[in-house]
Amino acid sequence: MSPSLPLSFSPDSEIAAAKKIARQAMKRRLRDLRFDRLAVAAAIFSALNRFPPFADAQTLAVYLDFGFEAPIRPLLPRLFERPDRVVAAPRCVDRELDFYRLDAPRYLDAADATSLTNATSPTDAAGREDAFDDRDAFSPERVFRLTSLTSGAFGIWEPVPDASRLVAPDAFDVVLVPGLAFDLDGGRLGRGAGFYDRFLATLPPKTRLVGVALDEQIVDKAPRDAFDLPVDALATPSRLVVFR
Repeated sequence: MSPSLPLSFSPDSEIAAAKKIARQAMKRRLRDLRFDRLAVAAAIFSALNRFPPFADAQTLAVYLDFGFEAPIRPLLPRLFERPDRVVAAPRCVDRELDFYRLDAPRYLDAADATSLTNATSPTDAAGREDAFDDRDAFSPERVFRLTSLTSGAFGIWEPVPDASRLVAPDAFDVVLVPGLAFDLDGGRLGRGAGFYDRFLATLPPKTRLVGVALDEQIVDKAPRDAFDLPVDALATPSRLVVFR
């Protein structure tokens, strides 16, 4: 297991400055980007399935995409096609991430699927339990619903905390890792708060880390410091790159 990442640390000032510049540049690049999120999600899923550890994963950590993150939500129904698979999503608690098992999504009939008010981002007050609707990347006419979620930290959808659904870090076979930018050496640039950095440092060596990104999020070199763990593979709509 990697050394635990402290809540507060002093990264190299030059690297910190480089990260700030890189984040600003990437946000400018993505600000006006428009794409078909269902088609992109389907292409990412195809790339992920070419990575055997993902295809075979028994216990899988996902993220519920937000803002600039590559879309994962439209492919969630496909992750539950194996009934024995455990799929978990993160909840932010005191600057740490806890992952809770999700229930399989339920498809809605036409009468229930007339609007997708929850699909882009939650608008309810933080802490309110609500349903979450989205469209299936592979069958866009079908709307599915996830329940037992809340509008949590930063307005991101999160699981309702339930101790019986908490998944320990050492249980994960694969973790899908979001990021603001990735490079083709496995480097990752996060948003800067360190939530994923601290979580990834708790995982055992057996867990495979798979970065997920838009092609536009690939950079020549993502600035890294000693606490930044590289990903084992990177999936984008156009490619799968395996680093180790």
